[in-house]
Amino acid sequence: MIYLKWKLSNDGVWGTGPEETIADRGGLAEASWAVDTSGYRIGYLTQTAALTGLETWDVTTQTEAQALTFCQQFYEDAEVMPDGRIAGPPPEDIE
Repeated sequence: MIYLKWKLSNDGVWGTGPEETIADRGGLAEASWAVDTSGYRIGYLTQTAALTGLETWDVTTQTEAQALTFCQQFYEDAEVMPDGRIAGPPPEDIE
């Protein structure tokens, strides 16, 4: 698993993410649940592709430890699952 950190194209608040551009390059990226107050989020690159030219989203690679630490800011019990994704908080009970 390759971990990425990026923000949405319009100051991290709204807009597009890099997923479509990465897919156009033959890769597969998806966002996780973890988003900070600046709009940065952790994402997963499950099929590799060139990551150059993604400045619009400020894409950077992260180590597993960096991605986990990022996620633990929001959910201290976050952990890396066997598939490499990071488990988030359980869904809220809706009655």
